[in-house]
Amino acid sequence: MEKQCKFSYNEIDDSLIISCRGENKKAKENFMFDDLIFYLTENGKIIGLQIRSASSILEESGINPSTLDNLKSANLIINPKQNSLFIGVNLISDIKETKLPIGRIFAPQLTI
Repeated sequence: MEKQCKFSYNEIDDSLIISCRGENKKAKENFMFDDLIFYLTENGKIIGLQIRSASSILEESGINPSTLDNLKSANLIINPKQNSLFIGVNLISDIKETKLPIGRIFAPQLTI
């Protein structure tokens, strides 16, 4: 399932924040995994993601880091599979549309 989100990229600290929270949703806690910070509701629902060192992560994934300078939209892709979640990011820029797989996480406490 792909969630429509708001995003911001800060070039100074190379951080991409993608927020998918609704009007009445608030982040109650964070779940940190390496350079990824997941924002969760009190029920464990993922409503946002921060990718620190975003240009390095894109480059390591074979994606041109200049994609971040030309972003039109960024959305989360979350697919639950048994006791894990597949999490990815769909980036659309002036250059092209790119899917960035964040990976599969064993996380029974996280939901969509």
